[in-house]
Amino acid sequence: MNDHLYAPIEKVRDDERGIILITVLLVALLLTFIGLSLVDLVIGQYGRTSKNVFVSNALLTAEAGAEQSIYTLNTDNAFVGFTTETEFYNSITQGRGTYQTNVAAGSGPNEKIITSTGRTYRFNGTTDPISTRIVRITSVGTFSPGFSVQAGTGGLILNGNAHITNSKIYVNGYIDLNGNSMIGTDSQPLDVFVAHYNCPPGNNPGPSFPMKCNSGEPITMDNSTFIYGSVCATGQTTSTNILPGNGGSGLISGCTAPYVALPTYDRAAHLAAVTSTYASNANAVDCSRNVPPNGFVRTWAANIKLTGNVKWTSSCDLTITGNAYITGNLTVGGSARIRIAESLGTTRPVILIDGTMAVTGSATVIPNSSGTSAHFITSKSTASCNPNCTDVTGSDLHSSQSLNTIDVSGAGNFPGTIFQAQWSKVTLGGSGNTGSAIGQTIDLSGAGTVTFGTSLSSGGSTWTVRSYQYDY
Repeated sequence: MNDHLYAPIEKVRDDERGIILITVLLVALLLTFIGLSLVDLVIGQYGRTSKNVFVSNALLTAEAGAEQSIYTLNTDNAFVGFTTETEFYNSITQGRGTYQTNVAAGSGPNEKIITSTGRTYRFNGTTDPISTRIVRITSVGTFSPGFSVQAGTGGLILNGNAHITNSKIYVNGYIDLNGNSMIGTDSQPLDVFVAHYNCPPGNNPGPSFPMKCNSGEPITMDNSTFIYGSVCATGQTTSTNILPGNGGSGLISGCTAPYVALPTYDRAAHLAAVTSTYASNANAVDCSRNVPPNGFVRTWAANIKLTGNVKWTSSCDLTITGNAYITGNLTVGGSARIRIAESLGTTRPVILIDGTMAVTGSATVIPNSSGTSAHFITSKSTASCNPNCTDVTGSDLHSSQSLNTIDVSGAGNFPGTIFQAQWSKVTLGGSGNTGSAIGQTIDLSGAGTVTFGTSLSSGGSTWTVRSYQYDY
């Protein structure tokens, strides 16, 4: 009887055990499903991440191919591209990356179009790329006439880690190298001429300045500085750290360097050609301010005159269509873009400045498709005729050559651009490309390498990037 009474209770317990078992199975299946989903999600995410890495690397490889093509174009003007796949990297961690480029003529006489295709592959040797990316670059060959580096009686001064590459150097006065500065390299020696015309010495040398010095040496160098190339320096006998490099002659014994006058400019004709005058802060010409509907975009008419201090700063996007005259100072900074109009062709616009010019930031002068850039000239001096001097000599020249009227710093890019301080000093304190520097004194005080001019083995032009676009 007691067994009969407890039978329903036992059945309930059995039912509960069955429910618990089913619940456990359902939970286990749910957890298994969630686990498999997470695994699938992780695998999918890993696959997408891996794919994105290959895509990014393909783009970077295409850009590397374009950069290498620019470099090669600067050593071989007839370069047509890397016509077969060129391996950029190959490792078990990255896989394999290749680039293939084509260099074709552009729309302008000094323009080339570089198309670079980057491909990435798995490391296992598959022939089908994981990703392919294409970039197209418009490159323009810029040039500057005359000498790339030409210093007057104030000389050429290098401080810190400043380097000069790709340039012939003409100095009427002296050269002073300090810190770890260097002219030329072992693989790219330069031609250097130093005339030693910086006498008589003293703070007030009188009307006979400058004359050729009959004593002393025109080149002074710290122990950690070097000149690589063929050096003709009047009166120089010390040859320590003046090395021939690959193909140079070192110091040429007994050589007399010529006095090479700095180029002149017809200021009166420039001023007489002015056809329009604006205040420097007028909305029509001030590209440093965001003014609707054009924002920061401005175009200057040819033969324009700006009164007061001019700023090319912020996001200034200015197109220059001809000569300009600024009565005050010119400040260039921020991410300013100065474009040379296509209508100018090979005619270089001159920006004549009565005051000083200061360049900072990442500003850029963008040549037109003919390779034409700008020519900046400062007329400021300490002479009583300032700024309308036609000639400055004697003590006036001696004091003016220490006056800093052009100061270029930052990491700007100025291919083919001429910076000329007519009676005074040019200071280049940054790094980048510069067409040429002309001044009574040239002071390179930065920590980078300034690449000058057109003395590249390609012959006539320095090829630089003018525009860039993806072409998937």
